[in-house]
Amino acid sequence: MAKAREVIDRGQKDAFFIYNPESIVERVRLWRELLPEVELFYAVKSNSDEIIVQKMLSLGCKFDCASKAEIEKVLQLGGSPSDIIFANPVKKNEHIQYAKEKGVNIMTFDCSEEAIKMKSENADAEALLRIAVEATDAPCPMTQKFGASQAMYESILDTCVKIGLRVRGVSFHVGSGGCSFSAYHDSILNAKKVFEIAKQKGMQDFDILDIGGGFSMSAETEECNFDKVAPKIMNFLRKHFPKDKKVKFIAEPGRYICQDALSVAMRIILARKNDENILHYFVDSGVYQALGCQTYDQEYFKGHPIVTQSELDKRIDQEQTSFIWGQTCDGVDWLTKNRLLPRMHEGEWLLYRNVGAYNKEVCCRFNGFELHKVFCIAGKTGNGQ
Repeated sequence: MAKAREVIDRGQKDAFFIYNPESIVERVRLWRELLPEVELFYAVKSNSDEIIVQKMLSLGCKFDCASKAEIEKVLQLGGSPSDIIFANPVKKNEHIQYAKEKGVNIMTFDCSEEAIKMKSENADAEALLRIAVEATDAPCPMTQKFGASQAMYESILDTCVKIGLRVRGVSFHVGSGGCSFSAYHDSILNAKKVFEIAKQKGMQDFDILDIGGGFSMSAETEECNFDKVAPKIMNFLRKHFPKDKKVKFIAEPGRYICQDALSVAMRIILARKNDENILHYFVDSGVYQALGCQTYDQEYFKGHPIVTQSELDKRIDQEQTSFIWGQTCDGVDWLTKNRLLPRMHEGEWLLYRNVGAYNKEVCCRFNGFELHKVFCIAGKTGNGQ
């Protein structure tokens, strides 16, 4: 809040992001404390901003990339091809070719058709079979789109043996937004089944288990937060994949790493009442410029008035039913509907925290509005790209 006030007091007139690098440092530290045997591959898709990728590089982390552009960015910023997994189960031929040229050979897949494509485009491809997550309470599940069912395990592995595709192990993703341990429990047991089937088929290269992402520290249910789930996952992995089996554990956290790294401040450009005496605020941001996850993931964000605590205490007694609308002409561009909010006025500011994951990635210039600048808590600024 203090940093936002400082930026505003320096004359900032338009909505802006604030980047907090220490949040990322703390998230990586906690990861290594609670999942010490699981190597972190940051999911670039969650926030590909250079300042975040560079911070992850400085912390010695590796990367989960989903496209040619993401691979290119990591390499340009100093990442090594051996530190990248091409973790998109369905890939364009040209992207596989690019990854091959750059030496990025480990990829995920979830069907025989993709296995054949990967092998034809890159004879040196090393694959992780992505399996379906059969039960999850994640806010954003992915099972309908990705993952091989148990009924398909054997036929897919048979195809891989037939075409000579080197399969290194198994991956799964329980879904984004934080979920309970039960989803990881069942998925780890299913992954173990694939390892056993592969052994029966003489596939000797199985040595990687990728437990995906989906971790959060702001889940609606506390038991779904990373600090509650991670110790259980670590113990369960040790039980079913003891060290003598020589299996390497990796994961692809995105939201968990960057969600608290960005906040966004936006200015109220109009405050008016309708004929029912309900307040409608319009702000110079919205779902197109800062909070896209409200539309895509149905994730609700709460704005905090940037006023002194004493002033806020006064206004709590003046709460009114309110709407907050974004600045575009689209009716779906809303941030709050029919909620009690402290009374605000035109020209005042709201701060939204925990917006670092995915929101900035889907920002656009709809209606001609510019992307927001990024100010670093350490004092550096970005150019809004």
